[in-house]
Amino acid sequence: MKCEEFKNHLPDIFDKNPNAILVAEMKEHISQCDECRKEYDEMKSVLMGLKIPEFTITSHSDLKSRIINELNPGFREEENKMKKSLNITLKTWHKKAIAIAASVAIVISIFVFTNYNPLVSSARAAETIMLKSITAMESLRSMFISMDVRSEEGESFDLIGEEYNFMEYKFWKQFSGYQPWKIEKPGRIVAFDGEKQYLYLPDASYALTADEKAGFVEWMKLFFNPKEILEKEIEFSKNHNADYKVDKTGDEIKLTITANALGDFHNNYLKNKSILSSDNSRVYTFDKKTMLLKTFELFINAEGHSTKVIGINNIAYNIPIEASTFVIKLPSGLEWRELKDPGHVKAFTKISSRKAAKKFFTALHTEDWETIEPVWDALQITDKEKLEQLKSIYGGLEIISIGEAFKSGLYPGEFVPYKVKLKSGEIAEHNLAIRNDNPTKTWEIDGGL
Repeated sequence: MKCEEFKNHLPDIFDKNPNAILVAEMKEHISQCDECRKEYDEMKSVLMGLKIPEFTITSHSDLKSRIINELNPGFREEENKMKKSLNITLKTWHKKAIAIAASVAIVISIFVFTNYNPLVSSARAAETIMLKSITAMESLRSMFISMDVRSEEGESFDLIGEEYNFMEYKFWKQFSGYQPWKIEKPGRIVAFDGEKQYLYLPDASYALTADEKAGFVEWMKLFFNPKEILEKEIEFSKNHNADYKVDKTGDEIKLTITANALGDFHNNYLKNKSILSSDNSRVYTFDKKTMLLKTFELFINAEGHSTKVIGINNIAYNIPIEASTFVIKLPSGLEWRELKDPGHVKAFTKISSRKAAKKFFTALHTEDWETIEPVWDALQITDKEKLEQLKSIYGGLEIISIGEAFKSGLYPGEFVPYKVKLKSGEIAEHNLAIRNDNPTKTWEIDGGL
């Protein structure tokens, strides 16, 4: 079979009752012809995207009709009305709608069966590329990523911002066996051994362990599996508006996704502090031959300018990684401490976040550590010297003001503004992050000190 003949019969391969001999010849052809295989894959992707499965098409006109239905059911509805009542005098705009439907049918028919397809050139093309990359990454055995991130030393991995300096993040992931992983940045390391997560802050002598669902790493954990990133992007494309641009140059395919921030921004406190909470551009570069992800860049778009906040320097696939890589070695005298679930803490349930914050600062004022230990995991520091330093800083503080709580972005809790005077005389003014998204609805201190 020649390429021209294959292209002429391409729709036939998706027929409900295909010609078995013809299909066999076509499949043999695409097993040897990359160009025709690409056309077959693209058409299949379009049909999947339009929720039209393979081998359910009864004819070319059926395919055309079903594409029209998927794109705008209203066109088919108008056409049916016209057939049922030929004597009705249609308004001009009705006639135009039907004319448009007919035109779209012809245009889509041409586009689907030729190499140029405006649907595939934007969101559909993006989805096609991501699906191919997802398939390519199914067989990964291991991965190492090094990337620059604008963040703060020692703070959460998920914290990003255009006002911060770049620092290096490193990721290691094993996709076989118990699938361990590790991520580190200056001042913070988290590892997973298949059962538990381990969080270590060297500067604070802070070493906690918890189950695999612990939030030691949240959205940044997506980078442990580029396949999952792309799956999330496809899900995002179906639920949110975004602009898609595909560029193919040399041996690379570049996909740029430009989207607006998601979340509640009546208060902009968390605006531009994570990928989804920012107006951003996400740039994925794939190897055209393998379809594996080569680089990723995130740009925050704010006040008329674009600032790069994440950039992958290197991705290495299927490399040997020693088992010891996933083990965090603690210094002598420091031991792992299990992160306790606060359970039901009566004093911190069935009250507002503002009242919970006030109880928290009152306990710091009176140095009532026992009351707040279940809801403030900072008191679980195992290094006694560091723990006493923490208590000496916050113990005996004076409350100047507690403000009204507010929500921002996608954070599941609330923020309570506060102003206090520390025992040292220093004035501390910030927003206490507090959340109660747990089974007992107990308020927990999540940050902001």
